[in-house]
Amino acid sequence: MVTGRARRYGAVSALVALAVVLTACSDDGVADSRTPGVPTGIPVDGLDLEPAVHLQSDGSIAVVTWGSSSCPPTATAFDNDGESLVVSFSASSNDVCTADLAATTHIFSADRVGDTVPLEATVSFPEFDDTQVVEITRP
Repeated sequence: MVTGRARRYGAVSALVALAVVLTACSDDGVADSRTPGVPTGIPVDGLDLEPAVHLQSDGSIAVVTWGSSSCPPTATAFDNDGESLVVSFSASSNDVCTADLAATTHIFSADRVGDTVPLEATVSFPEFDDTQVVEITRP
């Protein structure tokens, strides 16, 4: 027979476990948000798997990266001095990753982007010794 106290203990344990899982999956890093997929209107060629950087109509910047859907990269640095825009990413801290390939979009607010956006962005993944310079597309 399960007592009320045991049921409450089990329910609280389950909620704590769920909170830990959700916290581990929501590490946006320095991005204002991180969502799976590619928003409408961002020109991305899913065949080349290069990061894409897009200035959105509201002045924010969307950076699309590719990797495991369960272990998306985390933005660790964002800098725009008006002449160069640099975004750095680190590998996910998740222990187990799916062997799929999916897009993840990282959004940086217009306030962080500033008034001047250069024509190109440098996107780096230092852990993989990978740096790419890509055109910043515009609406």
